[in-house]
Amino acid sequence: MAGRLLILGAGGHGRAVADLATECGWTVAGYTDRSPGPGVLAEDGDVAALARDGKIDGAVVGVGNTALVRRAELFAMLTSLRVATPTLIHPRATVSRTCKIGDGVVIFPSVVLGAAVEVGDNVVLYSGVIAEHDCRIAAHAYLSPGVILAGNVRVGAGAFIGMGAAVPPGSTVPEGARVRALTFVTGDPAVDRPSKPKGST
Repeated sequence: MAGRLLILGAGGHGRAVADLATECGWTVAGYTDRSPGPGVLAEDGDVAALARDGKIDGAVVGVGNTALVRRAELFAMLTSLRVATPTLIHPRATVSRTCKIGDGVVIFPSVVLGAAVEVGDNVVLYSGVIAEHDCRIAAHAYLSPGVILAGNVRVGAGAFIGMGAAVPPGSTVPEGARVRALTFVTGDPAVDRPSKPKGST
């Protein structure tokens, strides 16, 4: 399916997603954003009206890695409104037929996904990401350009992996973790684990 696609977020990542959508055959209807600007149709809260009025055929989250929690919130909103959230896979990405890919995922050029890789909803796989066999990338994770996941890696929900980082076979990046750019992940301190809520043990 292709048609008129709304991008939630008009910043740099949103514009990159718009380019990707065009390569995938979609027409970019415009953006939502909190501030007016080129191509901005409305604010995020107006998505329901845009869908109801027949102005869009689908929407994807275009907020970048500076607002990872907001990315998950926006995707939940689209799901609750029953707005179609297509997966965008660049024609120059290589995706095994045995992969399972969720809704609203954006896969940029030169990504390679090996056998039996599973990708959750609303995941970002930027240019040059490699995920080898049996990797599991949970919902809302964000992998920056050039990230390498060797076989059987687990990436938790909402995790961020910085540019050029490498994760060895069988490793786990915890939910909500932040992996710094250009690191070889062997455990702390390469992975910044999310802080515990006050009062937790």
